[in-house]
Amino acid sequence: MGVSWPTHGFAPILFIAWVPLLVVRTYILRNPAFFSRGAIVLYSFITFLTFNLFTTWWIYYSTLIGALLAFFLNSLFMALVVGLAHIVDKKVMRNKSAFISLIFFYVGFEYLHMNWELSWSWLNMGNVFSEMPTWVQWYEYTGSLGGSMWIISINLIVFNGLLRWIDYKKIRFTLLPLTIAFLAVLIPVLFSYHIEASYNVDKAPGNTLNVLLVQPNVEPYEEAYTSTSSQLVHTILQLTRENMDSNTDIVITPESSINRTMWESSIENYAAIDSVRTFIRQHPTISFLMGASTCRLLASNEKPKAYAIALSNYPGKYYYNYNTAIFIKNNKPIEFYHKAKLVPGVERMPFAELLKPVEKYAIDLGGTTGSLGTSKEPKVFAINSQAVVAPIICYESIYGELVGSFIDTVPSFIAVITNDAWWYNSPGHRQHFSYARLRAVETRRAVVRAANTGISGLINEEGKVLKKTKFYDKTAIKAQVRLHHKWTYYAQHGDYLGQLSVFISCLLILIAISLRMRQKKLITEDETAH
Repeated sequence: MGVSWPTHGFAPILFIAWVPLLVVRTYILRNPAFFSRGAIVLYSFITFLTFNLFTTWWIYYSTLIGALLAFFLNSLFMALVVGLAHIVDKKVMRNKSAFISLIFFYVGFEYLHMNWELSWSWLNMGNVFSEMPTWVQWYEYTGSLGGSMWIISINLIVFNGLLRWIDYKKIRFTLLPLTIAFLAVLIPVLFSYHIEASYNVDKAPGNTLNVLLVQPNVEPYEEAYTSTSSQLVHTILQLTRENMDSNTDIVITPESSINRTMWESSIENYAAIDSVRTFIRQHPTISFLMGASTCRLLASNEKPKAYAIALSNYPGKYYYNYNTAIFIKNNKPIEFYHKAKLVPGVERMPFAELLKPVEKYAIDLGGTTGSLGTSKEPKVFAINSQAVVAPIICYESIYGELVGSFIDTVPSFIAVITNDAWWYNSPGHRQHFSYARLRAVETRRAVVRAANTGISGLINEEGKVLKKTKFYDKTAIKAQVRLHHKWTYYAQHGDYLGQLSVFISCLLILIAISLRMRQKKLITEDETAH
């Protein structure tokens, strides 16, 4: 699993990477006297812990304790899902289904894992093709969960062929499942190439927008906090002046470009904002999309939630902190979008109602930290009468359904503003950039990324990288972005495969419980009869 992972892995290996674990499961089933009931969970945990360590070891750059918790919990969740599928399959399918229940349990888990307080979807199986988007152009119909379902299904077919060889030692018993596995890989890939070829043929000249992506290369742990907001904005405006031209329509800067928290009600009074306003007055056709830290005072009739912060010296007054995208346009009020998907333990303490006392131990990753507020609805910013931009803040870009919710039939593109500097020059920032290629395919929208340092760039609607910066470069790049009207099936319907998988998994669990209760009843009746 690890050696298949982006950005230096070979993705097709994942089609057989589950097979060893499936072999272990079969050995456990056939030799129950030698194993305890939890054996499959133990061996699955070892498997997934190895996978997590191999692919996301770089988390420890921010905090060793946080990294160990992430490795342990994510591996445990994955292992428990396999264990549950194992139990249900034994009870309902009587081990005659080639473990098909695993498909629904695991895809259902990936869906739920994207939609709860401890969400960490970095290692969803469908993400593995982010460096091979030509293979998965059909993600515009299924999203990345379609890739997860594809991968697990192929592994089960290959395993079934291997199991036949182990049992019968005859090639004719193995040939059929391996042929099916080969076709099950080949047909979706050919369909993907067909989609891409048709898309290129039908591609007509459309509206474009000239974007300037600013990469200020600010060290996130110290420099970002020792520099004033005015100094940070000065660097951004200097890079803008040096790289813009008369055609520039919008300047996009990274997450937390302005790190000092600003009150939204009086944001126009801050010197950093005034500097941007002055620049825009000099260049009135240019808009700015910037990352900032903001806060908002709760209204007197607004009930504070667990992540609300008491205002010192003002009893009964509360406010929310936000990781914010702000949109500044000439002669228009500033608009705000607050990050909706927060990093667990960094931007919001999971289960805040219960864990409020330990919130002060939140991990500092060089941005806004603590328990933050969120926007409840997606928001886009209108650059002009013909173009809007969907602001995606950092971690949100790994959530296909969320990104798709920003998309409608208005000509638009996606802007990811992020601070990847805390990962240093590790696979972390490269994987994060790579995942954005899948969001482009799923929504058929061009994606631009403005990172504090590497990798900023432009990805077209087919997931191809057209431009990108280097790590640790203080720079800005121009990108001509093509605007699109298409509203993909996935953008409209979201992770329906995940919802279906959860439904089927729950149904199988209920059947298993029913069969168990019936079995107990029959045993009781038999004992009574005797």
